[in-house]
Amino acid sequence: MGSTNKPRAGSMSFYPRVRAKSIIPKFNSFTDPKKIGITGAKPLCFYVFKAGTTHIMAKNAQKGTSSYGQENAISVSVLEAPDLKVIGARFYKENHPTKGKKAIFEFSNQDTLVKKRIKGKKQKKLTSLEDALKRKDEADSLVLIATINPDKTTVGQKKPVVIEVPLSGNYEEQINYLKEKLNKTISVSEVFTTETVLDVKGVTIGHGTQGPVKRFGIKIQRPKAQKIQRHVGSINPWHPSTIMYTIPRAGQYGFHNRTTFNKKLLVMDDDVSKINPKSGFINYGLLKNKYLLVAGSVPGPTKRILAIRHTIREKVKRKLEITDINYISK
Repeated sequence: MGSTNKPRAGSMSFYPRVRAKSIIPKFNSFTDPKKIGITGAKPLCFYVFKAGTTHIMAKNAQKGTSSYGQENAISVSVLEAPDLKVIGARFYKENHPTKGKKAIFEFSNQDTLVKKRIKGKKQKKLTSLEDALKRKDEADSLVLIATINPDKTTVGQKKPVVIEVPLSGNYEEQINYLKEKLNKTISVSEVFTTETVLDVKGVTIGHGTQGPVKRFGIKIQRPKAQKIQRHVGSINPWHPSTIMYTIPRAGQYGFHNRTTFNKKLLVMDDDVSKINPKSGFINYGLLKNKYLLVAGSVPGPTKRILAIRHTIREKVKRKLEITDINYISK
């Protein structure tokens, strides 16, 4: 009988496996706006809440597949997307001589929500757009400071979530967009359309400190091997006498920043009666705002806030293509 074999668990790509610094995810890179047809200043990402999962029935429109033209069941994630309210902006200097990209100053009309992130000398708080524009020559780019109001959802959180929303376009176009949208809202339909391929980033479910068996899926020792069974058989060689970082060890399991790529946006609608179950989604409740149906699974538990953007490495082969969505499970 051949010996059993199993690939190692726990990808080295995700080291170090540490807790996320913030429960609010943030993208640091974006696809070239020209490749996706974006001109001028527009938001490059959006924030949503994970409501749960369901499935839809639709016809397969991908030619050459065995089920072409037939109805398939497709698992989808349900994301609720309340509007973002713009309350200010943070101005950055891209080519700072010592620190690269650095925040120079910011302004907001809700100082109680926005924590000061400007390091260095003590600066006077700016509360109006006019005061900020007097110093606009000190910076060369900006991001919007916006809030998501969870009170308009069934998440249960009362305090608004403050986020940064990066913009495309040059500096002057970003300033004009800020003037247009200050104290107004941004809808998800202004950023994405159906059939868009997305990247979704979120913080996974946290499990605290766990041992190597649960964390990496290593084999449990037989009872007569040693006094303990749920441990690594050998953690290091004699020469060189060191413990390599690839050895499964106990530590933090879950609550990590994770990004899933190439998730197709299948449905974007504001008629929540099409998706809401009678009793609401488990651990979430009823949807009240515009919702998205994204193919596949996304990181995190229900009620977790997620960041979405246009994908930066779209797959060429095996794209999901469907038509005639005739049923949404609820």
